[in-house]
Amino acid sequence: MKNFLSPLWAILCLVLWTGCSKNDGPDPVLALDNPEAEFVLGSDKNAALPIAFTSSADWQASTNVNWAVPTPQKGAAGSVSLNLLASAGNDTGSDREGVLTITAGDLTLTVDFTQPAQPVLASVETEYAAPAGEASVSISYLTNLNCTVTLASADGLLPDWVQVVPETHALHEGTLTLQIEANPYDNVRSARLMLQGTDESGSTVSSAPFILNQAARSVGTSTSMAGDKQVLRLQAHATGNGIPLVIMGDGFLDRDISSGYYEKVMRQAMENFFTEEPYHSLQDYFDVWMVTAVSRNNAFTSGYSTAFSSQVDALNGIPNSTGIGGDDAAVMAYAQLVPELAADPGLFEETLCIVVLNSTVYAGTCWFGFGNEFGEVTEFAVCYCPTIYGIEDDMFRRVLCHEAGGHGFAKLMDEYSYQEMGAMPTTEILSHKEWQSVLGWAMNVDFTPSSQNVLWNRFLRDERYRGPDVFGETLGIYQGACTYWSGAYRPTNESMMRSNTHGFNAPSREAIYKRVMKLAHGDTWTYDYEEFVVFDQAHLPQPVGAQTRAADGGTRPFAAPRFADKPLVYTRP
Repeated sequence: MKNFLSPLWAILCLVLWTGCSKNDGPDPVLALDNPEAEFVLGSDKNAALPIAFTSSADWQASTNVNWAVPTPQKGAAGSVSLNLLASAGNDTGSDREGVLTITAGDLTLTVDFTQPAQPVLASVETEYAAPAGEASVSISYLTNLNCTVTLASADGLLPDWVQVVPETHALHEGTLTLQIEANPYDNVRSARLMLQGTDESGSTVSSAPFILNQAARSVGTSTSMAGDKQVLRLQAHATGNGIPLVIMGDGFLDRDISSGYYEKVMRQAMENFFTEEPYHSLQDYFDVWMVTAVSRNNAFTSGYSTAFSSQVDALNGIPNSTGIGGDDAAVMAYAQLVPELAADPGLFEETLCIVVLNSTVYAGTCWFGFGNEFGEVTEFAVCYCPTIYGIEDDMFRRVLCHEAGGHGFAKLMDEYSYQEMGAMPTTEILSHKEWQSVLGWAMNVDFTPSSQNVLWNRFLRDERYRGPDVFGETLGIYQGACTYWSGAYRPTNESMMRSNTHGFNAPSREAIYKRVMKLAHGDTWTYDYEEFVVFDQAHLPQPVGAQTRAADGGTRPFAAPRFADKPLVYTRP
């Protein structure tokens, strides 16, 4: 028995030894599913890069950089997909590299990845300052763009007082030089700007906004009133009875008058008034006077004093308004320093006063609707017009023609419209129709699209007014006028009464002609359409003026004319 068990025991021990020498299971695994891939993380913040791998054991992941993190950072064995997330965009200007490390038991897997550089365009400073006068300002920036860097507004339109003066892949420094115009305002003006360029794909790259502040202009003070209230006739009428036009200035100092600058501005205003037809061909019918007005200050904001107390909305906290108001009674008093107007109240009631503001701000407003001693509405009007962009700039001329020649003298309405204004209210339509029937005002707009009934239907039927004019304008019925998007109609698409350009259209020229002839020849004169057409065809509008420096919406519509509903103030000789 003993001899029989010994061989069996030996065999059993051999089997047990053999089993203990084998592996408990398959070899451990930690491997990428696609080991040949190039791992590139997006350049923007929160960009995600999926990474797939297989692990035979629970795993953990981490990176050696602070700008990319794995998610999740640990998990169970199996087929795994984690995301490598960019916790920051790459604004360094160069590509950067990192390593993702995954561990599972005794195994370690490393994955090299890169994050390309973002397009970088950054202003070095967040705020820049400019003096009140003309100056150059250098905007320093960093960029890795291989393109021309330019300027843009962070709020919409680039301000007209800032101009860019005409300037490789690694991040480099650069400078954009800005030419700043002198500040005509009596307070600091600011603009939110940003730099712009294009990346290799042609996409626009913008910097973060920065602020440009310009100091307020220096305000002057008059020391003498000796030059005040002097009357100078600039032109005497050569035909008819004489039509009164009085020009005066606000915000001009004593030195502006003594130096001759005041007279230069007033003469330029007169010249501007007569540049557009039919005024140009009817100039001999007018008497033009200049009245000097010395202001204590040359500023139009709170705390300063000017002869006519002009208040410019844009200089007083209403940046999107072009409105101006002033002391109309003071304007009337200065106008009646002209002996002929003081002696003849009827002539005074026909007077157009142009008040030129000593400021280059983009603004202008006409006031009419002044009543006489008998409660009747008169033709007297006051037009406030700054020397927009300077007395040599064409915008000064165009706005003066619109405000004084259009609204002030001929009582024409605006031919522009705003979509947000919607349809013209019935009450306003009725008041405009009353102006048309009783006063002969607003003859360049109507409230019907009917070609048979519109006020200028005779022109529409006249072969002589068919087809485009020298500006390409065709007479018709165009919806949108009196600032309203619908319900009011204008004669041409563009005109002096819409965008301060392309001259006065035919119905406007007719209204101007009628008033000139009525004043020049009195009640004995009667209107004849054929006589007007003969005159008009011989003096059709032509392009006038030069370029303007306006960059900030240069033909932006102005405030509508204001119906003053005030009495005239008479002085007696």
